[in-house]
Amino acid sequence: MLFRFLCVVAAVLFAGPVQAQYRTSVMVGVYEYSVIHFYQNGVQTGFAHDLIDRLNRIQDTYKFVAVETSPRRRYQDMAMGNIDMVLLQNPDWNWSGRGVDFSTPIVREYDLLVALRDRVYGPAYFEEILEYSLAGVLGFHYRFVDFVADPQELERILNVSLLYNESEVLEAVMRKDADVGIVSAGFISRQFRQVEGIGEKIAIGPRADNSYPLVAVISRKAPLTVERFDTYLDALRASNQIAPLWSNWHRGVLP
Repeated sequence: MLFRFLCVVAAVLFAGPVQAQYRTSVMVGVYEYSVIHFYQNGVQTGFAHDLIDRLNRIQDTYKFVAVETSPRRRYQDMAMGNIDMVLLQNPDWNWSGRGVDFSTPIVREYDLLVALRDRVYGPAYFEEILEYSLAGVLGFHYRFVDFVADPQELERILNVSLLYNESEVLEAVMRKDADVGIVSAGFISRQFRQVEGIGEKIAIGPRADNSYPLVAVISRKAPLTVERFDTYLDALRASNQIAPLWSNWHRGVLP
């Protein structure tokens, strides 16, 4: 009897690890953007990582794994099979014709224009930004230039500095290397919380330059379909596990 009891205990103890071992891995591309993926004290963090954690909790078929890519490299990584999907994207960001499908909208983000407060003479300052020196992120897509992301084309039509991430964009504005920076609402809200006094130095345009839904972009060669992924999103929404997560990271600074 003791032997049987020990066998049952061993089976229970080892069932979890064995089951987890046979999950199918789904490689999820992320890059520095908004509050979705960024470094805090040298550690990767953000909404995407919380969402991946929730996705792994609600099912035991797939193991979603965050893989860092970049705004420009994401397309090549997807085409080469280095990643199976990318969180969180907009379908307008040059995804057409790349053999991908889009999930239902997950959250909504905004692009904001920022400048040094002592340079802004009023709301009209932000009306004709093409006349100013600009700072944006290399590989990002902006509505005011019809989502063109090619750096040579952008530099041909704009006085623009294309930098590595949104932190560098804000730094360029603070150093007066650029008159106007384009950043996400999530990024600037995080800066307002973490950097003392920055709200007194930075002015935000009177309205968002763009508002757009963010989805998951899933390769048609991925081990799961967009339909299956959407069922997981539906389950998370039904148990109210998405909106509070987003609100926790993305605290409103919209004009």
